[in-house]
Amino acid sequence: MLINPLYILASVLTLVGGSREYQKKDLHALREEVRVMFDHAYSSYLKYAYPYDELRSLSCDGFDTWGSFSLTLIDALDTLAVMGNFTEFRRVAEIISARKNFEANINVSVFETNIRVVGGLLSAHLLSKKAGMKLEPGWPCNGPLLRLAEDMAKRLLPAFDTPTGMPYGTVNLKHGVPE
Repeated sequence: MLINPLYILASVLTLVGGSREYQKKDLHALREEVRVMFDHAYSSYLKYAYPYDELRSLSCDGFDTWGSFSLTLIDALDTLAVMGNFTEFRRVAEIISARKNFEANINVSVFETNIRVVGGLLSAHLLSKKAGMKLEPGWPCNGPLLRLAEDMAKRLLPAFDTPTGMPYGTVNLKHGVPE
């Protein structure tokens, strides 16, 4: 007997999601709780760790983990827009856009840099219209955040040119992969 895949999916979703129905006031309270937690983490990063990549929560200081790009700032951009904090989004986007490229003689994690820098810049670029940013002619195919994402993506590409087809774990942003 064959089991319908939709039945399995529905069963799993019921188990995972439960059958709880949220009231509007509960949803608003949960949304506000998430906003407060994000604001706490974000403002703590700005106060104690910026311009470093991340905040060490126990020592309350910053450290660079993946290349000294203010990763948390890039990572937070799309969340700022989704939460409606467009003023801060525009301020941070201007700071990040001031960077011309990512040329640096450092080794970075291909995975982390791809998801956090390239992904963060691409999502922020697409949200920039909603956030009220001044858009360049040709947007969405043009813009400072998109150019930075493209610059970083091009610097990651040598990691994918391997004999096995599996990418290297790290790449040097200036020199590529060592011969």
